[in-house]
Amino acid sequence: MIHLKFQIVCSFLILSFASGCATYKGKLKEPVTQKKEYISQAAAKEGLPQDYRAYYHYLMGLINELHNDIEPAIKEYQKARLYDPKSIAVLKNLAVVSLRKGDIISALDACEESLKIDPNFISARMIKGSIYSSQKKYESAVEEYKKVIEIDPQAKDAHLYLGIIYAENKDYDSAIAMLEKLIKIEPNYVLGFYYLGRINAKTKNYAKAEEHFTKALEIHPNFLKVMEDLGLVYQLQKKHDSAIDMYKKILEIDPLNELAHNMLGEIYIKEEAYDKALDEYKKLSESLPDNVEVRIKMGLIYYQQKDLMRALEEFQLARAADPKNGKTIFYIASIYEEMNNYEDALDEWLKLLKIEPKSVDIMLHISQIYEKLKKLEEAIDIINRAIKIEPNDPKLYFYLGVAQYNEKRYTDAVENFKKAVEMEPENDTYHFRLGITYEKLKEYGKCIDAMKKTLQLNEDHPSAHNYLGYIYAEMGINLNDALEHIMKALEFESDNGYFLDSLGWVYYKKELYDKAIEKLEEAVLLVPDDPTMYDHLGEAYFRINNYEKAKDAWEKSLKGEKNSAIEEKVKKANKLLRNKPRK
Repeated sequence: MIHLKFQIVCSFLILSFASGCATYKGKLKEPVTQKKEYISQAAAKEGLPQDYRAYYHYLMGLINELHNDIEPAIKEYQKARLYDPKSIAVLKNLAVVSLRKGDIISALDACEESLKIDPNFISARMIKGSIYSSQKKYESAVEEYKKVIEIDPQAKDAHLYLGIIYAENKDYDSAIAMLEKLIKIEPNYVLGFYYLGRINAKTKNYAKAEEHFTKALEIHPNFLKVMEDLGLVYQLQKKHDSAIDMYKKILEIDPLNELAHNMLGEIYIKEEAYDKALDEYKKLSESLPDNVEVRIKMGLIYYQQKDLMRALEEFQLARAADPKNGKTIFYIASIYEEMNNYEDALDEWLKLLKIEPKSVDIMLHISQIYEKLKKLEEAIDIINRAIKIEPNDPKLYFYLGVAQYNEKRYTDAVENFKKAVEMEPENDTYHFRLGITYEKLKEYGKCIDAMKKTLQLNEDHPSAHNYLGYIYAEMGINLNDALEHIMKALEFESDNGYFLDSLGWVYYKKELYDKAIEKLEEAVLLVPDDPTMYDHLGEAYFRINNYEKAKDAWEKSLKGEKNSAIEEKVKKANKLLRNKPRK
């Protein structure tokens, strides 16, 4: 997006002198005379000093200005005023050098003095307008520029600056009207077309902006700022080929132009031409080796290409240039996670937390990494830290409940899920997790209530349908309803092994053992390491007296989790196999 910040910059013209002035270092000796001599009447019309002594100090002031000696210039103009206090040229130059020194008050005073002498002195009003505009005293600035136009209706700069002020204050209609008057006064006034283009871009009239920028380039073909903005307008209109051509022209004039390389990179990324985008950012990185944003963009392209090591290298280089850049640390941490290097990822997230010590989101992410590292107590501790910062945030209690659930602290988990539900009762996920925790505590009635509430809030919640069906099957009740819920779940995820296990278990409870075995076999193929699924499969085989397969299924269940009840089932199957008559 084009960000338009309109700033008024006043240019002040200084009288030029013979070439010797530029290198002059000495002092002129003031001529001695007893006579009052005056400068010509032509000089008087220009507001130049009429007293020869005033004119001498005026010239000395100009020479000091040419050498950028501001303090001596001020002193010379002040001496000139002693001999000719009514010279508006002296006052104007005094205002200019005071402004360069940063002495705004003295500059305004000089302008006011000159306007007492000549209220139609345009230069003084232009300087005042510039000062007021820089101070954001826009009403006063507008007043000065309007007076200039009253004095001289053809005053181009006054029209320009008024247009810019109107735009700065979002009065775009007045800004456009003023700038259109300007280009009628001077049809080749390039800044008029340039600012018209910027205002139309700001108001999203991109076609008109393109027209004005194009006209500005006809007048001044190598105006880089216009070329940059026209390239951006092409991009906003999705004219990517035109934008590419414009940015390439910019780079012919200015090979190190940062905006052109950046914008070319962005266009190539959108077109998924990642190698071309990399070329642009590499050129930038050669001239700006410590530019963090360029390194980050290169890193993101490598990340997109799944070249994680090179992405990591770019992000590390970005970090070297700016060690406390949170964005860089975030990307480094993300790559470590992508590599399943959770220890290093954790170190990076902890560094990020030092930069943003009150970030609840960072604390939550760290808790999830702790869980992946099986450091459940640390996960719980950091979530409790987050709760102290944001005690009324329901998601914190939810994630605390999740961590406690994973640590098999089901009673504690229930309490925190209940808090989350109380704070945000319309969140179906909170009700669902509360329900599955009740199932772990074998509080099946409460589990059923929670699942029904979940489905009331979100009837398309496949896991809630599955859980409700499974609980009905586990309890041996409402088996037709159970079948209906699980079939609904499978409409959403037909290859979900857990849902197929639930379906097989319903068939088992309905004594449809062949159907049960078919679905349970599919389930263990999809989820080959779940002890409960193999237990279910073993039960189904046992019911059709296939004790060998029942035993195999239960032994696989024991590989995943030691369970005394399953061990007893294996013993029972072995006993039956030993007692089975031989053919």
